[in-house]
Amino acid sequence: MRSMAAVYNKEILTYFRSPIAYFVVAVFLLGTGYFFLFNVFLTGSANMDTTLQNMGILLVTLSPFISMRLFSAEYSARTMELLATLPLKPWQIVFGKFLGAATILLLLTVCTMVNLVPLYLYGNPEMSTVFAGYLGFFLLGMACIAVGQLFSALTQNQIVAALVTVAVLLAFWYVGHLRNYQGPGVLRELSSYLSFALHYGDFIQGLLRSEAAAFYLLVCAAAMTLNAAYLEWRR
Repeated sequence: MRSMAAVYNKEILTYFRSPIAYFVVAVFLLGTGYFFLFNVFLTGSANMDTTLQNMGILLVTLSPFISMRLFSAEYSARTMELLATLPLKPWQIVFGKFLGAATILLLLTVCTMVNLVPLYLYGNPEMSTVFAGYLGFFLLGMACIAVGQLFSALTQNQIVAALVTVAVLLAFWYVGHLRNYQGPGVLRELSSYLSFALHYGDFIQGLLRSEAAAFYLLVCAAAMTLNAAYLEWRR
């Protein structure tokens, strides 16, 4: 646990020393603030549904810039060899780095909650629906980071890692639209099951479905298992 905690502490320090992390957080908060003001004050919507939907799309496109450096930066700085010689198992390295990125995600989530203050002062939103939406947002973010971390381990170029991750995450987000096309029923069911947007939509509507939560956790587990297996293979 101490070794994994050391990896986690290193990641947290690196994030707070990196201008990219501040840039991503600033862009995300500005985008969220814009969507909140537009949805609540211009359209008169006294809930977080539409804003959380916009936050989900923002997260899918911006989270790869949080995860892109997790392993790619180690390759380019030639510190991966040193990390591989430490008495750490691959899964400990992967999990420690994932927790570091997930902490930034948690910070991002908490910062967006400032939007709830005017909402509760001037409206009467349902607390359970807002809680479910934020839970879905955090689970979606965890899945995005795990996928991004996997692609970061596959390349030395951070930009390549980010761009490939954005493409893959957008594919997961929009794959649910395929269910509207004619085709075998199993393909329609598969596209619905793999859709990040459809599962996230359940949370936004206030539905705490174990199937949706299990899906995001399964994506995290699969991506981190492949990541650890790749690191083991590199050794």
